[in-house]
Amino acid sequence: NEVVAFVKGGLKDLSISRTTFDWGVSVPDDEDHVMYVWIDALTNYISALGYPNTEKGSKFDTYWPAALHVVGKDILRFHAVYWPAF
Repeated sequence: NEVVAFVKGGLKDLSISRTTFDWGVSVPDDEDHVMYVWIDALTNYISALGYPNTEKGSKFDTYWPAALHVVGKDILRFHAVYWPAF
């Protein structure tokens, strides 16, 4: 399993910003850095369900965590390793 092998290899810190390209979300107070666009997707998923409203019966309470998570092959590592860590 790709994910298990990756985790067994040891986890290291992951930088979510770069200076080598200019597309992405600007880092406040550092105009040389941009954050990967995918990092904001994490909050988009839960805010679409009304987060931070997590009260019983809310959309967040009803649908999160999802009972099924369909992930494309190219983004498996992000969804199975990095996302849960954030």
